[in-house]
Amino acid sequence: MSPEPSSSDYIHLLVERIKAATQHCTRADGSLQFESDTMRRDLIVAAEQLLMAARSPEETLFAIAQQPAQNAALRCLIALGILDKLPLNGDSCSLDDLAEAVGAEKTLLGRILRACTSTSLLNETSELHYAHNALSRALLPPANRALVTLMYDYIGRGVFALPEFLRERKWQDPGSYADCSFMLGSHTTLPMWEFYEEDAVCGKTFDLGMQSEMVPALSSGKQGGNFPFGRELSLPNTTGESQEGDQPTIVDLGGGRGQGLQDIRKNHPELSAARFVLMDLSAHVYYLRRCLHNWDDGACKTILSNVANAMDATRSRLLVTDMVVDNEGAARGAAWEDLGMMAIGGIERTERHWRDLLDQNGFRVHKIWRDDSGGHATIEARLK
Repeated sequence: MSPEPSSSDYIHLLVERIKAATQHCTRADGSLQFESDTMRRDLIVAAEQLLMAARSPEETLFAIAQQPAQNAALRCLIALGILDKLPLNGDSCSLDDLAEAVGAEKTLLGRILRACTSTSLLNETSELHYAHNALSRALLPPANRALVTLMYDYIGRGVFALPEFLRERKWQDPGSYADCSFMLGSHTTLPMWEFYEEDAVCGKTFDLGMQSEMVPALSSGKQGGNFPFGRELSLPNTTGESQEGDQPTIVDLGGGRGQGLQDIRKNHPELSAARFVLMDLSAHVYYLRRCLHNWDDGACKTILSNVANAMDATRSRLLVTDMVVDNEGAARGAAWEDLGMMAIGGIERTERHWRDLLDQNGFRVHKIWRDDSGGHATIEARLK
């Protein structure tokens, strides 16, 4: 029988797991380096379980309920421009100087900064003095700030409106792209992408946020996902050399500004002669990177049908890089992100859901390419 989550034996087991994981990591360039991402994730899980075991259930529930306040503190930190006023070398800055620099009332700013330091978003070096740390430095790239802003200002509105939205639908369905909780939370008749086109601030925030390295860092750390493009798409002839006419064409459908294709080209120099395009016909590879999760199954049927009609039945393949949620025991981040996508009419799909969706729209799953980090994967599919 397993020990109870709040028992001393259970806590000792977690401590031993943490100690074992730390034996497989070293510090380099100011950060921890692990032998594998599996070991790193095991340390994170054990540490979170230890925190929950040390807290009472009531404390844990209250901590969860307080998370909107933490998110608000982070959003205020970005909106105030505090990050740009702190010395990059790690020196501290006083509350007086920061208040003058950003034009905020001192007492109000102090309360916001107190909330930030309490969750390690900044360092409090001494009373009313603040400095950068690893978390705040991760927010220095404008694209990372834009992604956080997008999640709070736009996706967040829909998430907060979900209980009211679903209650009005009598808890029978999550809505659709054209009728979603984002529209309720944002007080608009426009769904997300029409709103994006109409609202210049939203459009600019989204475009910049999609260039953030924060999302790829949650999976393989690469915009291009974990599919081995070079190995799978290199086409040697009988002499072992690739002929010019054999070089593949990789089409990124809905690929933003092409950052995914740029990443593939950078990480797979053996495909230097391949054609990389954002949209084309009769290609070897049709690549959908973090697109289908934006849409409900009905909209995905239209997208997949159009792709299938353009594909060559003998040589083309479809690659879908997206969140693949475990069929059971889903990770917290994946489950929470699914609610974020529900707010705009999308879905983070389980492996079973992906297989059913592709099968119903003319595809068979050839292989799912995963890596140690979990979460995002690349689904390789062919026409049936």
